[in-house]
Amino acid sequence: MTLLFSAVLAASTVKAVGVVIAVTTLVGFVTYAIINVRAGRSEVSSEIELAANRKPYYDDETLEGPRLTRALGTGFVLMAIVAVGLPLYWLNEPSRQTGAIENFDQTFINRGAKLFAPTDDGGYNCAGCHGAEGVGGQAPPFTLTDTNGDFVATVTWRAPALNTVLLRYSEEELRQILVYGRPGTPMPPWGTDGGGPLTTQQINELIAYLGSIQLTSDQAKAEVEDALRQELDLADGADIDYDDPEVGQTLFNLGLESGTAGGAYSCARCHTKGASFLHGAVEPADADLSDYAGFPDGSGAFGFSLTSGVIPRQFLTIQDLIDFLHKGSEYGILYGQRGQGSGRMPSFGDNPDDLADENDDADGDGMFTDDMICAVAKYEASLGGEDSVIDDTCAEIAEAAATTTTTAPEEP
Repeated sequence: MTLLFSAVLAASTVKAVGVVIAVTTLVGFVTYAIINVRAGRSEVSSEIELAANRKPYYDDETLEGPRLTRALGTGFVLMAIVAVGLPLYWLNEPSRQTGAIENFDQTFINRGAKLFAPTDDGGYNCAGCHGAEGVGGQAPPFTLTDTNGDFVATVTWRAPALNTVLLRYSEEELRQILVYGRPGTPMPPWGTDGGGPLTTQQINELIAYLGSIQLTSDQAKAEVEDALRQELDLADGADIDYDDPEVGQTLFNLGLESGTAGGAYSCARCHTKGASFLHGAVEPADADLSDYAGFPDGSGAFGFSLTSGVIPRQFLTIQDLIDFLHKGSEYGILYGQRGQGSGRMPSFGDNPDDLADENDDADGDGMFTDDMICAVAKYEASLGGEDSVIDDTCAEIAEAAATTTTTAPEEP
């Protein structure tokens, strides 16, 4: 609010200066015209005594004396106003432009907030699923149908928090999701290109609002730690052993049962079919969901299956998998052994927009700490069977990676 007030005040001050200059110039011109009109003298005698269109005027001494001095003085004053006023006006032009941009951004945020709001408040009810200010929530009952389109059941679906969405996805990836939705889930397409009701500008306004409510990287990591301690039944502030397989498993499914952030931190939302509604209400209660839920962790859904040996089938080493979890996938770019990125795999360790900026070397500014990512990677590797279990601790893995990086031969 302070930033917005300062921006508006800067823009208003510059505008006021411009108005004062314009009014002063106009008043000077009008005053000059009035003085000249009133100073005009009427004929001093009849036309019989004077030639047509002639009248006595000031003599040379008057014209080149007080009269000329007043005219030059008036001109000097007006010139001084212009000479001093215009530089002063443009001196504040950068702040005026900055204020205009900030006001423009705030306008987009305000409009996006209205779009996000419940239907009763004139919005499109994003908050109805994702919670007020995007903290995560629960979607209305979602109807499951079989391949023939026949009714199977209605289920309750976890809607992920959106106050960390730009720590997971770039703005362009978020725009893709908003425009085209998430097929097979309660998330519909919202953009006109995807068949939804929102124009391109409204999508941009919605993204601007979501950007304004984002948690920082440190806040997100603290939220994950608190949720971990709660689900592991640890005391507040207690140390977490990230080499414990239970920690990796809990992180993999974080929030799907407790509802923390609507499961936004969980890997299972994409890599385990039906994970998002396993703990929700089902109607009818005896519905057969064997084809839709109850699958093992990492058995595959939106994301690829992790149960067939993610190492070395998809990644040669545990460090390759850790690096992938850090940065996520980029559309069309190779990852792992033969994977081609779809852009739907979020980055958990690094802010995706920072990764896209070649001048930004920020590292570790995502939702998970290095230890969290290591714990998840070790758990995912273990899903391939006993032979896939990684016995090295996270500290040993990190040390090995640092040694390899340090001693790697230079490219020719």
